[in-house]
Amino acid sequence: MSSVSQIRIRARLAKPPEYVLVKFPRYEREFFQGYANFILKLILSSEIRELLSTLVSSEGIRSDRSIDLRVMIFPAKQLRRQPSRILYGSYSHSLAQISLYPLRISKDRIRKEGTELFATSLIQLTLAQRKLVGEIATAAISTLTHEVLHVKFQQRSLARYVEEGMVQRLEKAYMRQWADKLDVVLKSQFPSSESYVAEAIGR
Repeated sequence: MSSVSQIRIRARLAKPPEYVLVKFPRYEREFFQGYANFILKLILSSEIRELLSTLVSSEGIRSDRSIDLRVMIFPAKQLRRQPSRILYGSYSHSLAQISLYPLRISKDRIRKEGTELFATSLIQLTLAQRKLVGEIATAAISTLTHEVLHVKFQQRSLARYVEEGMVQRLEKAYMRQWADKLDVVLKSQFPSSESYVAEAIGR
């Protein structure tokens, strides 16, 4: 559970139904389970809670209900009317619920990397692996920031495209502001190591 000044966020792994599990081979299930656990640990870290508190305080974000933050195990389905659009997160005002979805990663890459990607010391990963982990971490924090910002505008009855534009601008501004801090946070999520390669967060 994470608590920030004007809202409370309760983070958890979302348990996928059995009919979804059977659609994925074992190696994919294990990879995405490791992925989800990594993201949950990341967003529950004291550093990310502090960044969220700063965001909520600076933007005056309030909610009279606790936010249910679900870390989803598998990628979201592609939207039928917009097949090129990939859903990475969503916020439901009626349910007071934020959902974070993993990136879409090719089956070949998943089979190649396996669950060791999230359990190996950061300096022992290849440059390509560090880049992938950096993209995964950055996408999760960026998406979480985006959806928390939607909470800010939930009572303003803005046109959807207007709200989305405002949220995107704020999200990008905060991610730029936090870039160096996120490097340090990512390092803390891996087994301890003597040194750190700065390319970790998508440099």
